[in-house]
Amino acid sequence: SLRRRMSISTARKQAEARELKHRVLTCLHKLSDRDTHAAAAAELEYVARNLTADSLPLFLSSISATDSSDKSPVRRQCIRLIAVLSEHHGNSLSPHLSKLLSAVVRRLRDPDSSVRSACVAASLSLASQLTSPSFSSITKPFLECLFIEQDPNTQCGAALCLAAIIEGSRDPDASGLRKLLPRLEKLVKCESYKAKPALLALIGSVAGVKGLISESGKNAIKNLILCVMEFLSSDDWAARKAAAEAMTKIAFTDKALLSDYKVSSLKSFESKRFDKVKAVRETMIQMIEAWKEIPDLPDDAASPPLESQPHSSK
Repeated sequence: SLRRRMSISTARKQAEARELKHRVLTCLHKLSDRDTHAAAAAELEYVARNLTADSLPLFLSSISATDSSDKSPVRRQCIRLIAVLSEHHGNSLSPHLSKLLSAVVRRLRDPDSSVRSACVAASLSLASQLTSPSFSSITKPFLECLFIEQDPNTQCGAALCLAAIIEGSRDPDASGLRKLLPRLEKLVKCESYKAKPALLALIGSVAGVKGLISESGKNAIKNLILCVMEFLSSDDWAARKAAAEAMTKIAFTDKALLSDYKVSSLKSFESKRFDKVKAVRETMIQMIEAWKEIPDLPDDAASPPLESQPHSSK
């Protein structure tokens, strides 16, 4: 009878679910052991690639259940699996987006930098592979972290995840990001905000979005340049490097709109090519070369001076 067939089908599905859960939990347990880690990671990735739509929720619940009591290889692999899922299931994951994002956000404060790096990679994958959710639905939880969290790891992770989402997205919301930029500029100047290199990387990613600079007013462009330039002289070499990278990205946007700032910017850059840290020095030189590519102003046009406005660091 139909009822009997349905009952058998339900029983089979329940058995398959139990088997999948057992298989996943066994693998997660094996991730903790160095001897069995590689095999368990490979098996979990195989499972992730071959999940059916029905089995996705169970798998997600299992890999999202990790916490700080689990060893870092377990925490890292569970985040990596989100990237694997994104690459193989794409928009089929859309109904589960909030759960996926929560799993990533929860690990942003992880003490292990490799776990936080996996969060950035997972964010990039979600943004590039899931095209049906809106850009803002992916960025929202990370923006909340960025402006609310006091933990430096979380601040750093949120900024880098947002930068990755912008880089990975096929259609980042230029209008929304343009409104966000002044808030980011204010935040990076705030002394209590510790993850300045990551935030400068985010500012560079925002500034590099197509159409963002071209639709911004002169004041907004000037404020952006002044804000980032300030960190070229930071005591923190990572902030100097991130600022130089951001300035390079700015130079590659709408070059014609940057002509006003070319002469004064290059003048202030000149001493930066001698930075005592090699990696920073190389980045500064790349920045200078990028700004040299910006067209000169016509001979009859005067270049306005770039003067930094005093700001509160509270």
